[in-house]
Amino acid sequence: MHTRRETLIAGSAAIGSLIAGPGFSLAAECLLTSRQIDGPYHIEDVEDRRDVRSGRPGVDLVLRIKVVDANTCEVIPGARTEIWSCDALGNYSGHPDVDPNVPPGGGRGPGSSGGRIGEGRGSGGQAGGPSGLRRGLGAGPPRDLGGRPGGHREPTGPLRYLRGSQLANDEGEVEFLTIYPGWYNPRAVHVHVKVHVEENEFLTTQLYFPDDLTDTIHRTEPYVQRHPTPFTNSNDRVMRVGLNEGDPVGVFPTMTANGETQIGTITIGARRA
Repeated sequence: MHTRRETLIAGSAAIGSLIAGPGFSLAAECLLTSRQIDGPYHIEDVEDRRDVRSGRPGVDLVLRIKVVDANTCEVIPGARTEIWSCDALGNYSGHPDVDPNVPPGGGRGPGSSGGRIGEGRGSGGQAGGPSGLRRGLGAGPPRDLGGRPGGHREPTGPLRYLRGSQLANDEGEVEFLTIYPGWYNPRAVHVHVKVHVEENEFLTTQLYFPDDLTDTIHRTEPYVQRHPTPFTNSNDRVMRVGLNEGDPVGVFPTMTANGETQIGTITIGARRA
């Protein structure tokens, strides 16, 4: 007998085959999606896959993304769309030596010590961002030049959970099966999204979720080990800062639920040039 999780991924490759969800908003198709930083934990050459969970515990989250040209409203078939996020306890794959409770610059952040699932700590791996900032074992994420978390950090571990990419279908749509993220210091809950068109980076942004939904989900296992979430949308250091003056900020998918599974649907619009 299949479990509910196995049933969710047993469908065909068509968008919407995993689970029913809201349609893509036509009204949003011409809106420019805000560009935001990669953050420190992006890794190149991730696996082409729909189910990115890799066995990580948490509430299932289906992300349904449609990519369009913000100037013409035309869909962009074949756009390579990539997502990555932390797990339920704030850990990023490939970075076992980063403590999710420690803010940039060191020190202890709010919240419990949490725990680490499965990857273990690295052995002395240090990494430096573009500014030459060096981080040792147990350090928080590096900062970009504006003091926000964002400087790139080279991976120090082999695991690649909660990461994946797909080519958009003829309607410009992709669908990922992941888990609802946890939090890490000093960020609100979010999922990173990067879109490439013909080898060129089209857009990098981050998706956010309602605080009340996060609070409800984070009262369940395994998130409850680090509940309550100290970093909300209102005090997040990245969400309200676009990379260009006038950029819209705070990209929120339309959220619905099917049983215990959360579904986020969003149209992403960007300019090719």
